[in-house]
Amino acid sequence: MSLKSKSLSSVRDLPAVSVLMEEEQVRINLNVGKSLRNKWKAAALKREKTMTELILEAMKTYSNE
Repeated sequence: MSLKSKSLSSVRDLPAVSVLMEEEQVRINLNVGKSLRNKWKAAALKREKTMTELILEAMKTYSNE
């Protein structure tokens, strides 16, 4: 039996490195005052980010990552 190489059009695309390196995500729930939540939401909208992105940035800065 001889080995045949596949044509380039039939080879699967490899997943992006960022997908392979992605860490498992977990959910964190916390209670905050409505006014603080509104400030976070306004700050996120102003920066065209989600609240999650904004809070994660702050958490990374706080934990020196």
